[in-house]
Amino acid sequence: MKKYWFIAAGAVVVICSALLLVFNKDKKETVSGEKKAVESTQSADSSGNTGVISVNSKAGDKGESSEKEKQDEMINDIRRMYQPEWERINQNAEKRLTALMSEAEKEYKVKKERNIDISRLEGKYRAIYNDYEESTKTMVDTIISNMQKEAIEKGLKENIGDEYFDMYEIQKEKRIEKVVTELKKLS
Repeated sequence: MKKYWFIAAGAVVVICSALLLVFNKDKKETVSGEKKAVESTQSADSSGNTGVISVNSKAGDKGESSEKEKQDEMINDIRRMYQPEWERINQNAEKRLTALMSEAEKEYKVKKERNIDISRLEGKYRAIYNDYEESTKTMVDTIISNMQKEAIEKGLKENIGDEYFDMYEIQKEKRIEKVVTELKKLS
């Protein structure tokens, strides 16, 4: 009778461990869950035999580093997948900015030649630029959202969108600086 009980307890532990591995995406939680399963099996063993199942901590450490490398590779795959779209958005933003500044310069020259008031020119083009930047931010938000969804679907907990939003903010600041500089030259 005890023989069947040990087999049944071992089967329950194996099944629970497998379920934890399948449904638990975070390796640290999986390891603690396996330890809890081992502890509960050991406490259920009334014969005092605590060596029913043991956890090899060295194997767990290798598994964690292997899991971390696998997650890093999946994150890099997501980044590579969205990189062309990211570059396209930034190139488009730069082209629109260049075209806008060219248009502002042309309008400035025409108004200057005709002796027309240019005092509102800077405000006009800054407003147009702000609209451009809002549409660029919307596109960036969409990419970041899609990247994050992809990461969640693959079971990754890391928020990979933050670094892209930071890069966008840096590029945006450079574009704003360029707009202000160019418009000041016209005034």
